[in-house]
Amino acid sequence: MKLKQLVYILAIFLSAADLMGQEKVPYFCNTAGTVLEYTRTTSEGDVKWYHTMRIGDVRHEGDRTLIDYTSHILNHKHKPYYGDEPAELSATVSQGTVTLDVAESVAAVFRTLLPSGAKISSSGGESALPSDMAPGDVLLDVNASVKALGLTMKITVTERKVLRHETISTPAGTFDCVVVRERKVEKGMGRNRHTVADTWYSRGVGMVRHDTYSPELELQTSEILSFRRFQ
Repeated sequence: MKLKQLVYILAIFLSAADLMGQEKVPYFCNTAGTVLEYTRTTSEGDVKWYHTMRIGDVRHEGDRTLIDYTSHILNHKHKPYYGDEPAELSATVSQGTVTLDVAESVAAVFRTLLPSGAKISSSGGESALPSDMAPGDVLLDVNASVKALGLTMKITVTERKVLRHETISTPAGTFDCVVVRERKVEKGMGRNRHTVADTWYSRGVGMVRHDTYSPELELQTSEILSFRRFQ
């Protein structure tokens, strides 16, 4: 085999290997010590809240990666929106697919609000974002249930579809993203809410932008990644 042909084949092999590796990078931040700061505004442009995510331990167990992180939301006056302390959460990555527990995420917020002895339980709610998502893909529905103080909240996320690839810029930088649309219904505990959301996800970062709409697709809020740093 001629040297030129060998170099050409090697280049193809390396390109394919790079692509395969890229496909396994999850649509979630998997770098310990990363701080992601978001700003949510109303359709009128007023600040609704500031949201900080901190990535803690990133542990590898067999073919899985477990990511601990916290989420803390402050209102426009920088006062706690939900609880004084950040909610403690976790994500699981397997073969590039990141899975988040919607029910447990809500339960974690309740734990920051209710007394430490309050009985809080959650079930269902696994939301998966495959590493190889492509426009036109339909993702699995999510059915979650959270119980606290004898009351129950049910959360369903349906019509989850990958819309497109899009490169967007935010104050934190420019990101290549995949856009996912889904319909979310929350019922119980005095909260009855029906929204449609478009979310922009970037590999190794996670959520970059999150727009919520009414069922009639009227824009309600927009949350964007405003700052990213490492500690």
